[in-house]
Amino acid sequence: MPTEHTCWHQIMLISFIACALSGCATSVVSSNPRNVVIESQSMNAKEAQKLADAECLKHKRFARMTIKADYWDRNYTFECVE
Repeated sequence: MPTEHTCWHQIMLISFIACALSGCATSVVSSNPRNVVIESQSMNAKEAQKLADAECLKHKRFARMTIKADYWDRNYTFECVE
């Protein structure tokens, strides 16, 4: 039978993993035919580029990064170009 100490560690581990997985996600913040903003807490430029390409492709355009994420602002901004 698990002790109270073991259960506490399991709960903390599960919470940490859930937090880490949700906090590191890369997602579309806003999108229109001309611009796309991608948030990436892990500053994953490749994943941000893939998401922006997919958004721009909806308008038969290609994504070109105009603002790169940094320590203070985790958003990438892309211009959708022909």
